[in-house]
Amino acid sequence: MNEFADEARSRVAHLLRMANTTDDEVRARLIAYADTTPEPPIMDRAGIVTTGCARCRGTAWRRQDTEGPVWVCGACGHVEGVTVECPHCAVAMDPPLPGAPDLWCCPGCPRTAATGEGPQDIEERERKRLRAGRLLGRTVVGTAIMGPAPLGSPAALGRSAGG
Repeated sequence: MNEFADEARSRVAHLLRMANTTDDEVRARLIAYADTTPEPPIMDRAGIVTTGCARCRGTAWRRQDTEGPVWVCGACGHVEGVTVECPHCAVAMDPPLPGAPDLWCCPGCPRTAATGEGPQDIEERERKRLRAGRLLGRTVVGTAIMGPAPLGSPAALGRSAGG
């Protein structure tokens, strides 16, 4: 099937095809779900990101507003700003620019986060960033960027610093 024909299929047809089941009860539940929930928004560069609506517990989609990302409920229309807090500085992170990747930046430290990440995820990303920096620093020693390694140092002798 070509892309145009697949694109023209209904949402119900897509859900039933993905479920790949002949169970009438499951098929009926999928059809009821598609009939009672709104169509998702057109997929943008960040994909489709959802959360539960705080008011009606419906599905809220992340959309980009002129002032940054917002959650918009497809059922009740409630709009709520998306915020991400830095676990280190305890301040709101700066949202990504429109059209940019989903990467929030802390104004007080170098931590970054994606929408929906918790404090543990943010701290793990920071640990990986710091480790990569340390590894890169070790790699750069002895190159033209840093200048030659001092005579008699492990790097100049072709050995690692650890032995």
